[in-house]
Amino acid sequence: MWNVYALLAATTLIAGLTPIAARMATAELPPLTLAFCRFGSAGVLLLLTGRAMGLRWSITPSQRRVLIVLGALCVPINQTGFLFGIKLANASHAAIAYALVPLLVFWISLLLRRTTLSLRMVLASLFAFAGATVVDLSTGQPVVQPERLGFSLILGDGLLLSAAVSWSVFAVLSQPLVRELGAVQTLTAVFVIGTVWQIPLVAADGLWFDLSTFDLARVTWRGWTGFGFITLVTAYTNYLLWYLVTARYDVTRSSVVTNAHFLITVLVEAAWFQQRLSGWVAVGSALLIVGIVLATSKPDAGREVKTRGPSE
Repeated sequence: MWNVYALLAATTLIAGLTPIAARMATAELPPLTLAFCRFGSAGVLLLLTGRAMGLRWSITPSQRRVLIVLGALCVPINQTGFLFGIKLANASHAAIAYALVPLLVFWISLLLRRTTLSLRMVLASLFAFAGATVVDLSTGQPVVQPERLGFSLILGDGLLLSAAVSWSVFAVLSQPLVRELGAVQTLTAVFVIGTVWQIPLVAADGLWFDLSTFDLARVTWRGWTGFGFITLVTAYTNYLLWYLVTARYDVTRSSVVTNAHFLITVLVEAAWFQQRLSGWVAVGSALLIVGIVLATSKPDAGREVKTRGPSE
């Protein structure tokens, strides 16, 4: 079990650094085209990884239909919400939106009858969400300046919320395929299909949006570093680690545990931008720890089930 906890720690750390890297990338690169390059590159790397491992793809028509839906959820839908949202709003708002993921994953799994109602998991999700919210509000300057209360900020918050919802649906729906096809095969197919889904948006980006005025020569090391991190470390490495975790550990409880990544985001952002941390950070951290302990402690027999595929 300790290897699972090590994987959880790694995914949490990477997830905590991802919003900062994404903010660096979207400040200098067109978000729609960025999503295409990000997942296209990660898809190629996964394809090469699969071939090096000698993996074989055998996808049935029903699995192909699910992969088409997952590709749309993963790239055009989720990335439009996340990358545009983090560009229009801020890291604090992004963290609060994604703090909803454990709750969303649990209730989506419950609606799909892939888990059973558990008071323990309800409380764990609520504690984790409350902890992340307290930490982020205490350091994210929640008192917004009047001039920032405009359409762009509201739109950014809405896009970030849509990203959290789409990721939650993707996380739940992808689990059966991961068990049937394998993590590398599933991710490769999802990334390639999602990149194809993104092509019309890249065309629109070139005609009407950021790509039409984009100057590659003006991209600094910050932009390239952000792109490299969210592509190589997050999309390629961390997505793979996440599936390795959820193949061995309940996806609902995994989502609650990795909710601690918001604390990492806040601490790194505070150090990067020299923000002062208040005592509320300790309060939020304590709530997060309570949620993690509840999520990882052994549930009552028969009260919770793992996400299952059709063959199980």
